[in-house]
Amino acid sequence: MKDDGGKGASQSLNKTITEIMDFLADEGERPGPGRGKLRPFLHDKIGDLAERWFKRGFNRGHIESHRAFKTAAKVPRRLEYECSRELSPGQERALTLKSTIKKAKPASLKKRA
Repeated sequence: MKDDGGKGASQSLNKTITEIMDFLADEGERPGPGRGKLRPFLHDKIGDLAERWFKRGFNRGHIESHRAFKTAAKVPRRLEYECSRELSPGQERALTLKSTIKKAKPASLKKRA
């Protein structure tokens, strides 16, 4: 009986790669023979995911800061921050983080909704 463990592992990796690319809405090239190695591909995708959540966290922090200080201090509606972070092993990325708070609806419009 032939051992198909390698074939099963390959199918599992391909399914995982497809799920990762779908989740990140990435239509780039897949790793494979003649196209690139798996490890750098995975490091790149982990970095993409980390960057996405880092940006979301930055925006959430801006919203929470705005809520906490809107009556006591002035918080700008738009924050921008440039930094460099290692979001995946051996992968340093320069990031520009931006967050904008939408203007609040006037009280008269809130009552109608």
